[in-house]
Amino acid sequence: MMKLLFGGTSDSTAILGLLNELNISVTTSVVTDYGKHLASKYGQPVIQGRLTAEDMVSFIKENNVDEIIDSTHPFADIVSREAMRAAEMAGVKYMRFERVATSDLSGAIVVYSTQEAIEVIKDLGHVVYLGTGSKTLPLFVDGLPDKRIIARVLPTSEVLLACEKIGMVADQIDAIKAPFTKECNKELLKRANANVFVTKESGDVGGVRDKIDACLELGIDCVVISRPKVEYPAMVSTIDELRDYLVKQ
Repeated sequence: MMKLLFGGTSDSTAILGLLNELNISVTTSVVTDYGKHLASKYGQPVIQGRLTAEDMVSFIKENNVDEIIDSTHPFADIVSREAMRAAEMAGVKYMRFERVATSDLSGAIVVYSTQEAIEVIKDLGHVVYLGTGSKTLPLFVDGLPDKRIIARVLPTSEVLLACEKIGMVADQIDAIKAPFTKECNKELLKRANANVFVTKESGDVGGVRDKIDACLELGIDCVVISRPKVEYPAMVSTIDELRDYLVKQ
């Protein structure tokens, strides 16, 4: 039997290490070249590309998969919903691995969607620094035509090309990989002359509190987009919890 891991995050590489330690076979499903690069280091099969629930069911049946482990980003809710649907259709187990949310968002402006963030930002400062990834970047660019947008994105050719396609130029792109300390966040925000920082609620692993504190110390607004609300049938939040679960199977 084999696990099907939906990955592409730092969480998923930790899970791959655990599965190797427990001698559990796994195929990792990723979307990006960078995700494939990270997962390939663990010596188990990796498939790349976006899958529908029907695609997932076909893979499960053809490869004797007994369980889906979903460690996609907390904001990849569409993938999670498809994975849950596939597990139900194929009659296999589903386990969600999701990092713990940041409990203290004091000092931030909390919103519940990208669109709500855009509406809020319209009344804030002129220079907007985005730490929200590349997928929703076109929405911010289109929705805030009067603002100067600067985006912090993953330094891959795929992402940089996507930025250029929506008209962003070199001085609007900080291509740099996490993690970021509070001081690092402050330096990047100061260099950009940012008035507003926008980030997703990606948990302590994502350094949300450091981002908010950096903004507070600089006296600029920090907008935090809250996670999508998803009801998972089963969930763990740490590697130790996942280890206990797998060992008991």
